[in-house]
Amino acid sequence: MKVVFLRSVLVVFAFTALAAFAQEYRFEVKTDKPDAIYQQNEPIVFSALVLADGKPASGMKVDYLLRGDGNLTEKGSYVTGESAYEVKTSLGFPGWVQIRFTLFNADGTPMKTLNHRKQEVNLTGEIGAMVDPLKIQAAGEEPADFDAYWAAARAELDAVPLQVKKAPAEVPEAHDGKFECWDVKVDCAGGMPVSGYLIVPVGAAEKSLPAVVSYHGAGVYSANKPFHHAARGAIALDVNAHGIENGQPAEFYKQLNQNELKGYSHRDKDDPMKFYFRGMYMRVMRALDYVKSLPEWDGKNLIVIGGSQGGAQAIAAAGLDSQVTICIAGVPAMSEHSGSLAKPQRQPGWPRLYKADANGQPDNPAVCKTAAYFDNIYFAKRIKAEAWFSTGFVDNTCVPTGVFAAFNNLPAGIVKEITTTPAGTHSAPNTKGNARLNQFFKDLKAK
Repeated sequence: MKVVFLRSVLVVFAFTALAAFAQEYRFEVKTDKPDAIYQQNEPIVFSALVLADGKPASGMKVDYLLRGDGNLTEKGSYVTGESAYEVKTSLGFPGWVQIRFTLFNADGTPMKTLNHRKQEVNLTGEIGAMVDPLKIQAAGEEPADFDAYWAAARAELDAVPLQVKKAPAEVPEAHDGKFECWDVKVDCAGGMPVSGYLIVPVGAAEKSLPAVVSYHGAGVYSANKPFHHAARGAIALDVNAHGIENGQPAEFYKQLNQNELKGYSHRDKDDPMKFYFRGMYMRVMRALDYVKSLPEWDGKNLIVIGGSQGGAQAIAAAGLDSQVTICIAGVPAMSEHSGSLAKPQRQPGWPRLYKADANGQPDNPAVCKTAAYFDNIYFAKRIKAEAWFSTGFVDNTCVPTGVFAAFNNLPAGIVKEITTTPAGTHSAPNTKGNARLNQFFKDLKAK
């Protein structure tokens, strides 16, 4: 097992204030250890320096909010000076702590900036730290019939013939004549088909190609055309999460998101036989059935990849299909739904299906029971493939404690690595996972 940490301890948040001829203000935030990994009760030192046009800015108000597992909360304010301001803390148990600094104007209002979506937000600097993350143990209890539950789902799926509808899809001029692209629908149990774009290199021989199946994050979207995987010499299938039509106008998906699929992540969450993700995970399995049925598949290499909700699907795919050989799961959702049951308490992973009181009692026992059948911590135990995870220490969507809880449940005998980013949000990169994929195709080309 190898844990890979991005060693950029110095994190710079650079922004230009939203005013004409304004100075460029930025935060430099640090932890005193390069990887932001600490032992229990070891002092954690966060520091922040405000720069204006690259020089320390004095006399400005900054608020900070420190949060951590076990309901740790600390708020404070200070006035900036020539040197960095330090905030010290520690945890006496394996877990997570994070801090956010917010800069204020002279009139007492938060300074604003634009985020990557061109939305106006407060100018902040964030970073986090983990305490003995490889000792985080998953909270909650594994259902005694977990395997039986998914065996029954598999049997239900097997009862549906593998029938496919394929429609030719447009191939960009740069790829014309090199690839075949199909909009595919594959019959599936659970009410909706597998729906995605399949790309196969033209003229590929039988049993000559690996397969890469990619899954989608949360939301309602068309499948993508994964030419980038096919161009490296693979069967490439990109699956939309809901079995819906591909290639429609943006308004089509907007309407689905606001109506039929609104709140899908919590739909029927009190019944494990009706929960929305049961159908989604059946499509996960059926997508693998389909690519394995293609004559071009080499019968050996089956790669699954995704981020967030797509990362959860990749983990489920590897846990439910022993023929998966590489699982690349970035900032995976569905990791430790039971986080609030932990003692000390910690955040559950997206989509936060239930809450628990201070004594660790769930607010809805039926939902708690359902959630366990769809938790990465239990799929991870069953993975036989290489597993490449990632997490960011300021990811408040798919929290790092949940990702580590799943990672720590991976079997001892497999290749497993996790990339961590101390200032990483929900967009934290899966650097080593991507490098592994690059190496796979490099090795394939060398054969």
